[in-house]
Amino acid sequence: MTTAHDTAPGTGSDADETTSTKFPAFDAWFDAWLSAILARKLSSTEGKNRVFCPRWWEHPEVVVRLHSLWTAWEAAAAAEDGAAMSGWWVHHADPQLRTMLDAEHGPMFRCSSAGHQSTPPLRTKLIAAPAGWFDELSS
Repeated sequence: MTTAHDTAPGTGSDADETTSTKFPAFDAWFDAWLSAILARKLSSTEGKNRVFCPRWWEHPEVVVRLHSLWTAWEAAAAAEDGAAMSGWWVHHADPQLRTMLDAEHGPMFRCSSAGHQSTPPLRTKLIAAPAGWFDELSS
């Protein structure tokens, strides 16, 4: 369980507001909970069906997706609504897992159960939009 003491906005004083989570960090949640209960058919060859890289933490997109799954899971676990966890599976876990485990198009597409292969980011060269390109969106 983690706790955080925050300063109330605009008051400048310490508030006794406590944030409670079931797991201290997303990797603890992944190791102890998610990876322990998930069962998926994984391919042993690169680019076929589903894959989960043994070095998943070296894929930034996977880390961000797992972190977002954890934060949504913590909210569902803390919710008073008994259907919140079901909603977490349907609206968060299932779509995220489909994307993450997709061996053809997902972030671990070059990996196999036998090993890790680095995957290039979508944008490998920074090309800035021309000045003023998004001005219309700002107004």
